[in-house]
Amino acid sequence: MRLGRSACDSLFSLFFPAECRICRKPIEPITPVPVCPDCLQAPQPYRGVECVRCGLFLQGPAALHGTLDCGLCRRGTFVFEQARSFAPYEGILQALIQRLKYDGYRPLAKPLGRFLAEAVRRLDAQPFDLTVPVPLHRRRQRQRGFNQAALLAAQVAQLLGTPPGNKDCVRVRDTPPQTGLRAAARRKNVAGAFHVPEPQRIEGRRVLLIDDVLTTGATANSCAQALLDAGAQGVWVATLARAHVAKADVL
Repeated sequence: MRLGRSACDSLFSLFFPAECRICRKPIEPITPVPVCPDCLQAPQPYRGVECVRCGLFLQGPAALHGTLDCGLCRRGTFVFEQARSFAPYEGILQALIQRLKYDGYRPLAKPLGRFLAEAVRRLDAQPFDLTVPVPLHRRRQRQRGFNQAALLAAQVAQLLGTPPGNKDCVRVRDTPPQTGLRAAARRKNVAGAFHVPEPQRIEGRRVLLIDDVLTTGATANSCAQALLDAGAQGVWVATLARAHVAKADVL
């Protein structure tokens, strides 16, 4: 029913624009999604200090202790090569992601995909051989009607000219939501949750893994592990936003 309401809402907004669902200001131009141009252009890329490996946003260089890596990366927590996020999971960017993910405003994938492509360009390694979205379990995808990571990955693949790999990694366990779990519990929750059905498509390839939000990195890391076990040369991660654990509602 929620998907039906979202579809009707988007259709109504297309022909009878009313107000922006982010800032509530009137929308004058005809638009396929009820978000004003100002809100679509408002998010700005993160420009502060970040871990060179996992892309963790830091308050300052002191947390690096004279290195380039955060404490997690110095302990070898992640198997992926590198991760980057466009901006923090807050403000208008957070609202845009939620309108895409929970309200079904699929046309938002296009402008959000452009933000995501900027995050990809901050990765040290390019070009990539394959763009793979973090998959949803088939039951959850049926409920939602789509996988937001797949929509974003399709946009990034088109912008970067990288072959898409929407079916090259699947979620084989319908894991409980990560909301409220600590980092160790998140890692345990998603361990072994992913599988590569055709390893020959992955073997020896440089894989770009796409998702909407990265929090502790547990989901991306588990997915990267499955890709590496299938023979990937390396996995790099790009997400729209980086969330503080206390604000996490997606990973």
